[in-house]
Amino acid sequence: MERKLISVDNIVIGGLQTLTITPQQEPPTTLQLIREVKLDYECITLAAHGNDVYVGTEDGKILKVSDKEKIEILENVNDSNSCFNGFCVYGENLYCLTGSDNPFIISKYDIRNTIEQVHSWNFDDPDAGMWGSKIAITQNQLVVADIAHSRLTIFSLTGQLIRYVDCPQFRDYSWVCICVSPSNSDVIIVSDYDSDRVFAVNLTTRAVLWTNSDIINPQGIVSYGSEHILVTKTDSNTQLWILNANTGQP
Repeated sequence: MERKLISVDNIVIGGLQTLTITPQQEPPTTLQLIREVKLDYECITLAAHGNDVYVGTEDGKILKVSDKEKIEILENVNDSNSCFNGFCVYGENLYCLTGSDNPFIISKYDIRNTIEQVHSWNFDDPDAGMWGSKIAITQNQLVVADIAHSRLTIFSLTGQLIRYVDCPQFRDYSWVCICVSPSNSDVIIVSDYDSDRVFAVNLTTRAVLWTNSDIINPQGIVSYGSEHILVTKTDSNTQLWILNANTGQP
């Protein structure tokens, strides 16, 4: 399958609007551009924290973009080949998956003042270097998409291995992104670019709860409100697909 890389060197910040006054229950109906922030680096993944946005770049930099559009370079991770493959904020900590070769590194940073690495551990997945945001945090545990071994790997927040959840839907060298279901903290929702599928996996029962194959080459995925997830794909045009988190239906 041919892959098309889209170079992204700006952050687009938008607002989602609904037809009702309860956006936590209703799906969004429009997407309105608020502003764009121009960067000097290609951004791979990002995470919002309060009024700030933390950005992981293709060349291994951690940027912080404030609501005043001030851009700071907080950290250079390892070397210029250390691409970010996962990025999330939990409490006052930023968790990153980075690397240029196996084993990859999961790092925990304290972001209360500037940024300080407080812990790191290895992650063994030869396919982790494929693009996509492969980590999510739920129930005080960090979940990683382990592509080469066709599973979800679950760690404590300090790096102790807890268990594996088989995920045979993964293909070798897949571009995979994951997020936590907004309606069930025990469910991880996966977008798989290569198989044209978005699907939900229960971490306890290990069952695949639903699969949606309507989106060609899905990639970015995030929870919205209490019942929906938003999915986009690698494209020069910004489009969002809105799926019900419990059924996978549009």
